[in-house]
Amino acid sequence: MLRKKPRCFVGWLLFFGILFSASSMAWAVELQSPWKFVFSLQGQGKGMALPVALYVDQEKERYYVVDSTGNKLVSFDADGKYLQEFTAEGDLQKPYDMARLSDGSLLVVEKGRNSLTKIDLKNKKTAHLVVKHQGQEVFVDRLETDGDKVYVLDRSSGRILQLDASLQVTKSFTMPAGAGWLADFKVVEKKIWVLDQKKKQIYSYDENGRPSPTVQLAGVDFPVSLAIDPTGLFYVLDRHRGTVVAYARNGEFKYQFLTKGQGRDNLYFPQEIRLDHLGRLCIVDEGNSRVMVFKR
Repeated sequence: MLRKKPRCFVGWLLFFGILFSASSMAWAVELQSPWKFVFSLQGQGKGMALPVALYVDQEKERYYVVDSTGNKLVSFDADGKYLQEFTAEGDLQKPYDMARLSDGSLLVVEKGRNSLTKIDLKNKKTAHLVVKHQGQEVFVDRLETDGDKVYVLDRSSGRILQLDASLQVTKSFTMPAGAGWLADFKVVEKKIWVLDQKKKQIYSYDENGRPSPTVQLAGVDFPVSLAIDPTGLFYVLDRHRGTVVAYARNGEFKYQFLTKGQGRDNLYFPQEIRLDHLGRLCIVDEGNSRVMVFKR
């Protein structure tokens, strides 16, 4: 006759079985992340007060970090070495994003004066422009360029606007009905990818405004920025959890890495994520006053 195993013994077996499975899953998720820390962009002297955006100049192989509270742009070379700071002679008012145009001038979003500001470095000229669309003032938030085309996120209307060389609106991309708060967008692969923070969704449009199916994201609390990898992954930055979550193009969860904190493997209220010209993942770590750079 078979003897019954004591209940306490069975209970301990179940407990250790669950514990082992959970540990194995966590270990497997960690192994799936290919990203390794390379260096941080932190400036010189007092460093950066409140970095909020990063622009990667592929031609010059430089990083430009937008320091909103410091009212300056800080440049670094491809190895993370500090180069210089630019303040437009103290004329910048809470810069929030930037890009370099094909003519070599800088285009800066200034939240302090709601201006899309063009800075001609060669001739030392600065022009502040308030963008308007359909008679209404545009509250420019995020900024992206694709060749000679300029794209901005209009915070007032919740649309992505395309501008010409004279910074006049030529096209408007309207989000789906019921869309929530748009946090970020990127222009990659001749498509516009938009992150909806409230709905936790990603929308995409081709150059003619034709939409692709919406991608629903799971496992993220407060998505604030996204990056698009040519290998077929989305990287979504979770500001509150201080982590990066990787998804397949259909929204399938792949892995996550980094945690909230102030160490080398931590993020503290990060603001933006993007891939650089070398395929490295760059994260604007606002709370820690730095930009973290990772490579595979």
